[in-house]
Amino acid sequence: MNENKKNIKMIIFWICISLFTILTILVFTGIAHHLDESVQSYVLKIRNSHLTDTFTVFTNMGGAYALMAISILLILIKRNKKASLLIAINLITVFLTSQIFKLIFRRDRPTEIFLVNATGYSYPSGHTMVSSAFYLYILYLINKKIHNRILKVIFSIITILLILSIGFSRVYLGVHYTTDIIGGLLLSIAYLMLFLNITNKFNGDNK
Repeated sequence: MNENKKNIKMIIFWICISLFTILTILVFTGIAHHLDESVQSYVLKIRNSHLTDTFTVFTNMGGAYALMAISILLILIKRNKKASLLIAINLITVFLTSQIFKLIFRRDRPTEIFLVNATGYSYPSGHTMVSSAFYLYILYLINKKIHNRILKVIFSIITILLILSIGFSRVYLGVHYTTDIIGGLLLSIAYLMLFLNITNKFNGDNK
């Protein structure tokens, strides 16, 4: 059973890497340009002060300060020191991974439509990649501790909605293209599958 779970994670890893590779080709050959333009055009039409305030909150929930604050809080309240350490390692590792990929592709950010300041390259979205890996790993740890299926579904839905909202906030605020978000999410899931397999093997835990 444990070996099957490990294999499933690797299957998910390769699927995400394959989709990311295809997306990258579409982005840098210009084929995906229409998708980015269409979503960008839609976002400009729906912008208003209330949505801007809402998505600014979401984008901040995926920012460095929020993730570090949550990490510190979890480390302080969590009795399992090993899990606390892994939360911090996960955050640092996925951040460094996202920056490496950004330097490889060096895609410029959208110009003239941004509502918040953002630095660095655009593809893949580091905001999406880091926050997705962070919150999904927290969800993984929570689901290991609870056995109520309804609670697991509730926590999963909340986490997924949060991740999607953070990703869309980056497009809404004009600092990323839609394909940046999709790429960041695919890479984040692929990264997390590897991280789980490696850390579970280290811990002797393949659940």
